[in-house]
Amino acid sequence: MKLLIPVLGLILAAPALAQTRSDVEITRADIQADRKAIVADNLPLTDAQGAAFWPVYQEYRTEMSKVGDRAVKLVTDYASGYDTLTDAQATALMTEHLAIQRDVVKVKEKYRARFEKAIPAKLVLRFYQIENRLDTIIQVEALSAIPLAK
Repeated sequence: MKLLIPVLGLILAAPALAQTRSDVEITRADIQADRKAIVADNLPLTDAQGAAFWPVYQEYRTEMSKVGDRAVKLVTDYASGYDTLTDAQATALMTEHLAIQRDVVKVKEKYRARFEKAIPAKLVLRFYQIENRLDTIIQVEALSAIPLAK
């Protein structure tokens, strides 16, 4: 995970409440742009395994990006209504947050079997560990920019 250390350092050095939606989107975009390279650097695949894995990976990332877009929208919605947040809005935000978490798990479950057809289960586990670390970096950035509800 050699590329993750500098990225994490930059994220943690940023002032928490000074972050904006665009900062979160930039960090997300930077990680997404490097994501395939980070996975490739940390997932030792043979040529045959790579030929089977990468097309499935691309489909998986397309679905995960759609869920990620919903998470960015959720943060934006929260930020835009932060000062006037009602209980009804808080309930709607929480409902969507939980739905996003469920959908992340659904996508991972959906693709697990496909990944296991392409590469051995131990490599699938390693792949999901890499994905989880990258997602955690994005979440840390997003959460550092979000003040607690009043």
